[in-house]
Amino acid sequence: MSDEVSCVYRSPLGPLKLVANAEGMCEVKFLFCGHGRKPLVSEGERDSSPAVVELTKNNPETAQHLKTCSSWLDAYFNCTLDKDVARPTLVFPHESDFFNTVWTVLANTAVGETLSYKDLAKLAGHPNAARAVGRAMKSNRLPLLVPCHRVVRTNQSDIGNYSAGEGTKTKQWLLDHEKKMGAHNSTSSSTTS
Repeated sequence: MSDEVSCVYRSPLGPLKLVANAEGMCEVKFLFCGHGRKPLVSEGERDSSPAVVELTKNNPETAQHLKTCSSWLDAYFNCTLDKDVARPTLVFPHESDFFNTVWTVLANTAVGETLSYKDLAKLAGHPNAARAVGRAMKSNRLPLLVPCHRVVRTNQSDIGNYSAGEGTKTKQWLLDHEKKMGAHNSTSSSTTS
């Protein structure tokens, strides 16, 4: 789409390409090939990449979506995410209604909460569609914002696959980070009470 604007956000997991249009966030992409074995940008580019897009007069709405997303990611990675942090507006690709429903349900799960593919299928109104949920996760263009890393296998014996970043290594990092975030937030709230 010609009205899309992007920027590179430096995260603890490496650079993320954030893409927005006037309606909201369209894509969050880990700047790695495949499962992250080969970066798409050089070390020098990673170090010099701007965290937030330079605002342009032609795209103020789009730039605002990128700023909101960057602020949300800052709070997420700094363990300061709470209800007062503005959530980015999400724009789903024109997939099936089922995929859009699955992504919407998942986007509203609490930080640190995990659910199985089967659980997510039930919440989306299609209890026998666990495999289709897996396809929706693989098609997710907004990882982190639509937190597909929170979807795990029913038996909990392993966390399942992850198609973003460095695969299951990234998924495990995100799950561990959210546990740490939950511990940090519960400690913060108990000291302020």
